Amino acid sequence: MDIKVPNSWLKKFLDTKATPYEIAKYLSLSGPSIERTKKTPDGDFIYNVEVTTNRVDTASILGIAREASAILPRFGISAKLKNTVHGLPFTVHKFVKRVKYLDVTVDETLCPRFTAVLIKNVTIKESPIEIKKLLEKVDARPINNIVDVSNYIMHELGQPVHTFDYDRISGAAMTLREAKKGELIKTLDDKEFKLEDGDIVIEDGTKKLIDLCGIMGGLNSAIDNNTKNVLLFVQNYDQHKIRKTSMMLGQRSEAAVLFEKGLDSENVKPAMLSAIHLIEKMSGGKAEKEILDIYPNPYKEKTVAITTEELNKIIGISISEKDIIKYMSDLGFESVLQVLQGETLQFRVPSWRANDIDIKEDIAEEIARIYGYHNLPCVLMNGSLPAPRTNPEFQIEKVIKNTLVSLGATEIYNSSLVSSGNIKLKNPLGLDTAYLRNNLRDSLTTDIKNNPQEKGYIHMFEVANLYVIKPHDLPNEKLTLAGIIKDGEYRRNKGIVEKLLDELNIKYSSKIDEGKDYLPNQRIEIKSGKETVGEYGNLECGLFYYEFGISELINAEKIERKYKEVAKYPPQVEDLTLVVPSKTPIGEVMSYVSNFDIHISNLQLVDIYENSFTFNVEYQSEDHTLTDNEVEKIRTKILSVLKSKFGISIKE
Repeated sequence: MDIKVPNSWLKKFLDTKATPYEIAKYLSLSGPSIERTKKTPDGDFIYNVEVTTNRVDTASILGIAREASAILPRFGISAKLKNTVHGLPFTVHKFVKRVKYLDVTVDETLCPRFTAVLIKNVTIKESPIEIKKLLEKVDARPINNIVDVSNYIMHELGQPVHTFDYDRISGAAMTLREAKKGELIKTLDDKEFKLEDGDIVIEDGTKKLIDLCGIMGGLNSAIDNNTKNVLLFVQNYDQHKIRKTSMMLGQRSEAAVLFEKGLDSENVKPAMLSAIHLIEKMSGGKAEKEILDIYPNPYKEKTVAITTEELNKIIGISISEKDIIKYMSDLGFESVLQVLQGETLQFRVPSWRANDIDIKEDIAEEIARIYGYHNLPCVLMNGSLPAPRTNPEFQIEKVIKNTLVSLGATEIYNSSLVSSGNIKLKNPLGLDTAYLRNNLRDSLTTDIKNNPQEKGYIHMFEVANLYVIKPHDLPNEKLTLAGIIKDGEYRRNKGIVEKLLDELNIKYSSKIDEGKDYLPNQRIEIKSGKETVGEYGNLECGLFYYEFGISELINAEKIERKYKEVAKYPPQVEDLTLVVPSKTPIGEVMSYVSNFDIHISNLQLVDIYENSFTFNVEYQSEDHTLTDNEVEKIRTKILSVLKSKFGISIKE
């Protein structure tokens, strides 16, 4: 997420003489990245800050000031955190578990901390000009003095704040609970939503929903020009439920984006006190002295330990203990030196960093970035390079794609989510993407149908995962090659498949085998040894289809390619046109002829017309040039055997 930070607002918490460009430069080197610095017409500067998901503590003016106070001194620029809200001297208010002005029931699993206070006799009006200008600089639209305080505190402290018209809360009662499926609520932006089980809502004494918690307040309890009494509301929520509700409803409010990242419950108190101070000052209202605070599980301080030896090993250099403690102290970490088989530093983690500091490597990362990654020595790696790890799936996939593309095919990519199948998603985006696909044929057939403008020959292929049910576990992913061909001739298309297998050095055999959705006698099963590796055939819809399992191709028997010297003597070459009876397997005939005599060095089928097949035959000897008589004798024998075995005759 990105936030905007006005330099004038930052200086409220940061005492430094650094220029805006120095702040941007040095923060980017050792902390949050400042993507852009822009000067405003009034001479102020706006920082566009990128906030990473694990550092929601920096999604505020105070958070950036805290970072700057620790980073700038490392570059020789004095900087000190000032006016921290945690030290505001509000002594007139008392945080209690029950109050007279509000009856509250809270599901503690949904809301770790719930605070509220009644502010009476407010006057609704415009905010002071300086407040309005600051809000406009962070792209927040000023509305009125009460609502503006909510937005002001959220940007300043990173804690969302909400205000209700107290007199519109029936029975002065609130129940924070999970929504029931089908309940309706209209939010401040005048949109009505149908809720699901698990959404967090607040209802008043008449069971009327008045707040879609963590997302947006209800329209029926909103502040307006007639509001006299305000219920100020600061709280924290279950981050996972807020994320789920926000995404399901498509409501990405600033509050939701903050809540879903896990906020610091200790920040609720200073946010509440600061908001009271501003509302009383800007509206003339008066807050009750007792503030409702339901906080069943207060933050328990945690510590993370690391030895100086471990720290220096992780970072790669030696940093003095004094500097380590200084860096961490500037970031808000208290440190204690212990002696446990060597010097061990133990750091108390501040509440605002509790969600992302858990292990010693986290401590090392903090020290390294404040020390400066740019200050770490650059050392080239030495020694031999490690041998690359090969992935057989990647290798064979590359060969498959290059081969098929060279044969005129086009690779395509289809979605793995389809409208029907065996494995249904729990939260599909729509009916057409509700299932994981268990075959590639349907997708490829659809691709052909969706391209009616393409006339003539089309060859498409895809290499993708199929998803197979695995009981009581995630589905198995089976990487598969599949191709679809429109038009062309059965044998020519079969030749593409055979060429692919030859390029993969796979030793294979094929036989006719009937299959569902294929024309009779128009499907072959392809085996390597005893294992089936794939299929090819003519579908009933008139398309040609082939499919192979990638793992089966990897594990298939391979042909041993051996170097063969170029023959010293030229071959005798001739074409033979044979009349072949119908339903005679041509592959079997060619295999028989190729192995009939050692002098037949090459045999190719070059033409077909009706039942006439023309073959190109090469005769060759390793020790002499064959004569016409020798070739004639071999040919005569071949024709005689073909006549008796297959009923084949030479065309006159």
